[in-house]
Amino acid sequence: MGPVGDSNVVHRPGALKQQNKAFKTGRHRSHHEIKRGTKGRVAEKKHARSLKRLTVMPKQNRVNTALQIRKQKLQANKEARQTIGAIDGVPQLITVIPLSSDVNIFSIVELLTHSMDDNRSTDIATDCGARVYTCPKLRSKFCFLTPTPTNLENILDAAKLSDTIIYVISSSSGISLEGDYLLDLINVHCLPGSIIYSVVSSSNDDTMSVTSSTSRLSSSRNLEKFLQKRFSNVKLVPLDNEQDGQRLLRKLTEQKLTKPTKRCLRPYLFAETFAYENPKAPTSTLKLSGSLRGIHLSPNELVYIPGLGTFQLEKIEENLFQRDSDGIVKPVVHRVYTAQAELQRSLAFEADIDPMNSNQEQTWPTTEELEKAQAEQHQVKKRVPKGTSEYQAAWIVSDDEEEDQDYQEEDDDEQQDMVTANADELESIQLDEQGAEEDDEEEEEEMDELVINPNNYDEKLDMEEDKQTLKQLKEAKVDEQFPDEVDTPMDVPARVRFQKYRGLKSFRTTKWDAKENLPEDYGRIYQFPNFRGMIKQIQAEQEDNQGKGDHAQVHSYVTLYVKNVPVTRFEPGHHVFVSGLLPHEQCLSVLNIVLNRTNDSEIILKSKERLIFHVGFRRFASAPIYSQHTTGDKHKFERFFRPRQTLVATCFGPITYPPASVLAFKEFPDGRQELVATGSLLSVNPDRLVLKRIVLSGHPFKIHKKSAVIRYMFFSPEDVNWFKPIELRTRWGRRGHIKESLGTHGHMKCQFDGILKSQDTVFMNLYKRIYPKWTYEPLAVQQQQQHHEEDMQ
Repeated sequence: MGPVGDSNVVHRPGALKQQNKAFKTGRHRSHHEIKRGTKGRVAEKKHARSLKRLTVMPKQNRVNTALQIRKQKLQANKEARQTIGAIDGVPQLITVIPLSSDVNIFSIVELLTHSMDDNRSTDIATDCGARVYTCPKLRSKFCFLTPTPTNLENILDAAKLSDTIIYVISSSSGISLEGDYLLDLINVHCLPGSIIYSVVSSSNDDTMSVTSSTSRLSSSRNLEKFLQKRFSNVKLVPLDNEQDGQRLLRKLTEQKLTKPTKRCLRPYLFAETFAYENPKAPTSTLKLSGSLRGIHLSPNELVYIPGLGTFQLEKIEENLFQRDSDGIVKPVVHRVYTAQAELQRSLAFEADIDPMNSNQEQTWPTTEELEKAQAEQHQVKKRVPKGTSEYQAAWIVSDDEEEDQDYQEEDDDEQQDMVTANADELESIQLDEQGAEEDDEEEEEEMDELVINPNNYDEKLDMEEDKQTLKQLKEAKVDEQFPDEVDTPMDVPARVRFQKYRGLKSFRTTKWDAKENLPEDYGRIYQFPNFRGMIKQIQAEQEDNQGKGDHAQVHSYVTLYVKNVPVTRFEPGHHVFVSGLLPHEQCLSVLNIVLNRTNDSEIILKSKERLIFHVGFRRFASAPIYSQHTTGDKHKFERFFRPRQTLVATCFGPITYPPASVLAFKEFPDGRQELVATGSLLSVNPDRLVLKRIVLSGHPFKIHKKSAVIRYMFFSPEDVNWFKPIELRTRWGRRGHIKESLGTHGHMKCQFDGILKSQDTVFMNLYKRIYPKWTYEPLAVQQQQQHHEEDMQ
């Protein structure tokens, strides 16, 4: 009898059975997974490459295609040369800028205009001192601009709109300090790298005639090496005689002109002639004549004149040059474009505040709330000495009132304004402000009597400015050593003092509503739903309007009639420029500007300190706030802008579409300006979240493993319970939270994720959103006031 077998028994592997790793297909699916996913369905077959790419083009066809592309490029370059700089087209704008103090730019222009031996050439001087030179031998037309070397703003305006810049350097003295400073400004603000410019070595002085040619050549080589270290493709061109002038004119004629992007977006014009229709009136219509450049211009658009402001156009006259019976070429009106009242853009730069708009998050008090607030003002409790009557108490300013006023006006100085005295000394009241001012005046009078200064050295110094600078340096040093740390006040509850602050679980990921508790000034500005989309829409509209008949065509000689321009006396040699504004560029919004501190500036700039900005073609003054240039939707506020640092400045200003270069100047009380930062426009976005951080610090009192008793962070159990949900951190990287309050002096029991060291410090981060102040001030208004005061004097 054989063995009885159980057919249902299954062999089970033991614990030592080898287990092989499953096959990893990587990022793609395996064939089995694809089959299981498709379940027998067959997709439509598609070629990986198109038939056009698979076909091989014969060699002769490739050669012909390359020749056609080359001919198209040559034709486009020829058409550009026929319009800009051609004898029958728009003159080429050339700005002559001296970089040495002993260079006479007028003699340089005189040498260039008389270097060609051609009797048919013409040289016409404009109203502002520019020279329009027509050379039939070279079939070219030039317009030489010679702005005053001491007028920095006019030089920058001329450099922005010029096709070529000629720097004139003396071989004997080299580049002066003012010339080096001016060269840096123009290279940062006006030359993005697409404008072609020439550096010219001038040796028209008497000293160079005595020196040998060897020393002259060596000095030129040294200058060229010095410039090549800072700029690329720099080659010095001598300009000593007429032959050198002819070579330079030929170089200007044959060079390839390029136009930067920021000049392709807007129309602009250099006024060869300008005049007021009624010079005796306070405001009058200003007539400006010149060649229109950039793009077409509509009479319904707004124009901006540097130094004057933004204005509307009355009409535009398009002129053609014709020769009269006497043989004189004069402009004749060919076509007139008149502005339409219903289509003309408005000059309003502020939005009307809508109290019913919920997006502004503004609530206006009712009559009952105002009466209730007035009644509460009469029931204010004050700390006064014993025996003080009610009449005397009304003249005493309490500590709470004074602190509330300081916190509302200057909340940024809270870390310096904290009271660090003991709670037992809180019954003392402050001195009377009027008496303190009288004591200060007496001290100043005594100082005036005691100071003996025979050399008048102190007359050149400003002691108040020195005191403010010293105070600012001390605050910056403390902020650098203890960033954002604030002492908790002992006389004011922390939950009241820091009621506008909140804690964040994560600065990067925690959400913050950008429309929450906006200030009233945000109701006066404009905001785009999609700023990048608006730029593309404007560019598309410009392309559509290019062929319309209601726009003055580019490269035509036009006369602009600008309405309601303040009558201003320009300095001799002042060049007038006009730039057209794109839609909404006259409106105000919040500008975000990326700024880099200059290498030679050691001034520490404080947030909300007044600066002068050159943004694109406009200038204005504002007091920005600074924040870190980081990714994400929240950005940390910086109290100081230190040297060799890159930050984002946020301020109110006119809307400008990028790209736009930016210069930032600091103005001193004596009127002197110093360049402190350069950069570019980042965006126009009022929703940029700038969060100010304060750090409350405490010290371990008792430590037991991961638990510790912390003191000196708060001074009442109510404050401990109020800030209990906020996370704690230590200097050495521990994380923790508040468990409970201990006693009545603000001690608290905390739990951490590790054992705490006795020498460690516990911190609590609090955040609050801050906004820029409404300090926008157009410089055109300042200049008008200065001219008006001069006229009155």
